[in-house]
Amino acid sequence: MWKQLTQPSDAIRYFHPGWFASVMGTGILAVATAHTAPFIPAVKGLAVGLWAFNALLCLVLLVPWMARWLFFFSEAWADLSHPIRGPFYSTLPIGLLVLSVDFSAIGRQVIGAGLAVPIAQGLWIAGALLAFFFGVLIPYKWFTSHSIPAEQTNGGWFMPPVANIVVPASAAPLIATWGSPDLCYFMCLVAFAFLGIGFFLFLIVGVLLIGRLIYNPLPHAHLAPTLWIGLGPIGVGSLALVRLSTTASPIFGELVSEAQVFLRLASLSLWGFGVWWLVTAIVLTLRYLREPFPFAMSWWAFTFPLGAYTVATYLLADAYRVAVLGILGVVLWLLLLFLWAVVLVRTAIGTYTGTLLQAPVPAPSSR
Repeated sequence: MWKQLTQPSDAIRYFHPGWFASVMGTGILAVATAHTAPFIPAVKGLAVGLWAFNALLCLVLLVPWMARWLFFFSEAWADLSHPIRGPFYSTLPIGLLVLSVDFSAIGRQVIGAGLAVPIAQGLWIAGALLAFFFGVLIPYKWFTSHSIPAEQTNGGWFMPPVANIVVPASAAPLIATWGSPDLCYFMCLVAFAFLGIGFFLFLIVGVLLIGRLIYNPLPHAHLAPTLWIGLGPIGVGSLALVRLSTTASPIFGELVSEAQVFLRLASLSLWGFGVWWLVTAIVLTLRYLREPFPFAMSWWAFTFPLGAYTVATYLLADAYRVAVLGILGVVLWLLLLFLWAVVLVRTAIGTYTGTLLQAPVPAPSSR
């Protein structure tokens, strides 16, 4: 075990900020599996197993994440300014927020609402605060460095926007659980405020990334999976809108019906953009497969964005009662399950040998 490490402490020193992408991917697979159960009843138990595994995975990963800040602060702080590793600090708040959804959607059926809901609320509060914190700190570090070449722009830059969009998506199922009508009303306002933060940051980063892809060679193979991350804010934004169309009724007043129609149409429009992004990401990935495609933690980018888009597809199928969308959701879920299994196995092997715990090797940003 850890044959590739010079010394055991290197596992903490070089702990990648993006490890919580595994919590994101596993958590969204659990939610997507729960939505698949009406089509394939046999997978209901799988959703529960994924929820339990994800809760344990999150607890395990918190130990080296915090230990790195305690014992190797300079390395952890330096990563915040890195144009590739820096954005992946946002995987922690996203992981907490997705785990919150796991508890509210799946956990309450296993351990009861009396325990699952407070845990989900606590995870949501921590995730929301950290999403905003890293959403400000990471861009600030970049703004003040003035040394990031344009070709280092990559899909990982979508992580801070995604984190802020996941806040309203994960808040939606909890709005009615806060008890006080005033608090429920306030949470609705907070949800839409975070949606604005994440969505407009997504637009800005999207322009930067598309420009980088047009005017520079394609990113190096180790960054190829990050092109899928753009599907994340699209999928999460779409599912957030359709969920808020029903759960955020306290702030709609007499315009409940009109607000629901508008939010669902906005969700469908955003989902349509996701069709373009998904097909484009698949085509570009197939192009990369013609050359050596080394495994890295960035491969987890194949899971969460696709999972969020899958859940959005299921929710729109229910909202508009379109059976074809439900079938498409099952197809996307099967692809998600396959990609998650492949990445999980490769991650386990890389962890056992220590290759994923070594010092990062500088790699070119472009091909």
